[in-house]
Amino acid sequence: MSLAMLAKYKPALDYIKDNHPMHIVEYGGGESTYVINQHLINLGYGGKITAFEDNLEFFNFSKEQGWNTSNSIKLTSIERVPGNEDIVRYTHTVEEIEGVDFFICDGPDYRVHLKEDGDYTGITDNIHYMITQLGRNIPFWIEGRHGTQRYMMKLGYNMITDYEL
Repeated sequence: MSLAMLAKYKPALDYIKDNHPMHIVEYGGGESTYVINQHLINLGYGGKITAFEDNLEFFNFSKEQGWNTSNSIKLTSIERVPGNEDIVRYTHTVEEIEGVDFFICDGPDYRVHLKEDGDYTGITDNIHYMITQLGRNIPFWIEGRHGTQRYMMKLGYNMITDYEL
């Protein structure tokens, strides 16, 4: 991973080092999943990561690159949130993320998930949806994805870092 990418993930990596979350869930699996997995191994406290990826080609590329250590990246699909074509969601069950205590959002690729008018969707609501389903607040970090950041802020959530939007 490049130094630029490591710098980009520094808030999440620092949070993991300082707070030792036991189950990290990442939306958008790939090289970052590998780096976080290695970080968890180096820290040695027993934490794990589960990542969801919707792009079959990228999922296979991640496997070829050796990024899917511990079978951490799961292939899933994306659905549109009923009643709002601006929002997409990775599909998985609550049981698949049992014990989650830290979320990272680094997906999906919005250029793939277009609305009927051809514009980007721009919002993933998995973190909000899962917090609602689990009935408890869970710390999170969103890499870029300003639409998702604004959506979460509008709902009253605070990320682990202050982002300039």
